[in-house]
Amino acid sequence: MQQASLPLSLGNVCSFTNAIFLQARSNSTPKKAKDGAHKCIVATNIAETSLTVDGIFYVIDTGYGKMKVYNPRMGMDALQVFPISQAAANQRAGRTGPGTCYRLYTESAYLNEMLASPVPEIQRTNLGNLVLLLKSLKVENLLNFDFIDPPPRDNILNSMYQLLMLGALNNAGRLTELGWKMVEFPLDPPLAKMLLMGEHFGCLEEVLTIVSMLSVPSVFFRPKDRAEESDAARERFFVPESDHLTLYNVYQQWKQHDYRGDWCNDHFFKLKV
Repeated sequence: MQQASLPLSLGNVCSFTNAIFLQARSNSTPKKAKDGAHKCIVATNIAETSLTVDGIFYVIDTGYGKMKVYNPRMGMDALQVFPISQAAANQRAGRTGPGTCYRLYTESAYLNEMLASPVPEIQRTNLGNLVLLLKSLKVENLLNFDFIDPPPRDNILNSMYQLLMLGALNNAGRLTELGWKMVEFPLDPPLAKMLLMGEHFGCLEEVLTIVSMLSVPSVFFRPKDRAEESDAARERFFVPESDHLTLYNVYQQWKQHDYRGDWCNDHFFKLKV
């Protein structure tokens, strides 16, 4: 792992974003740069595991990446910036094929400060679904369960408390009738209960729409060069009573406009989502 200076005579540079890797995943061929120009791709962690794109000769690795981490005290997932692992660094270098990787950190940082591999997902995400599954398999003592990668104790306790508040567990830590129904859904426990309550109160279609929109990335698009314009467009769909009703209003308006792509573009919504 040697330090090296970037070439000074790069000529014209064409800038691209993550989209080129998304294209690669969908089996479409990214367009090559024109003669005399260099293709510059600005990518997030998605570039680590995507297909190798032909024509990439240099990779600049910052040594950082974003990772979704569950905070048991807040009861929320958050996307946070962390130093990457050695395995991730090697994956990034591999994107060049036979090219060159320029790492913006020292060899000492790579060897002494980076973990050998990423933190297992079970140790950094919400365990609500896992706790439900284990309880349905008659596992009584989750704190002493023989996990391959044991999750933090606080995460397990927080998930059990959440399920208790949702009515999926009783005071003895066993599944209730509602909990047995929630196990059947491949959703976060609060969303599973939403569907069951939607059926109970006769508004299942509306709740299905809301749960679907909560289960995908945000539908809102906010380009930096048109931020004020996109914010103004978003406010037109705002429902003061609830963010969930705002999402439902967005879908209903799209439906009334025959699911048109140009309508999504005009109002800064992501059609693919």
